[in-house]
Amino acid sequence: MTETVFCYCCRVHHDKNQMRLFPTRQGHRWRCLRSIAAAQLPVETRDTLGRLQSQENRAQASRAAQNSVQLRHSRQAFA
Repeated sequence: MTETVFCYCCRVHHDKNQMRLFPTRQGHRWRCLRSIAAAQLPVETRDTLGRLQSQENRAQASRAAQNSVQLRHSRQAFA
């Protein structure tokens, strides 16, 4: 089983080989290579990526809510 580490920047667990310790004012924190590379992009590109990630997060939350409702209804049907 691979070891995962929480990225403080994108707030997701990644494989440890995709992470680096990153210096912050509070000390060193784990940050994924993807977020480090994205921070070096131009502001317009970062804003576009942020909007796309927000859309994906909303879609994922919606799917999770939908699955929760379906699960609740299926459990009530068997009760």
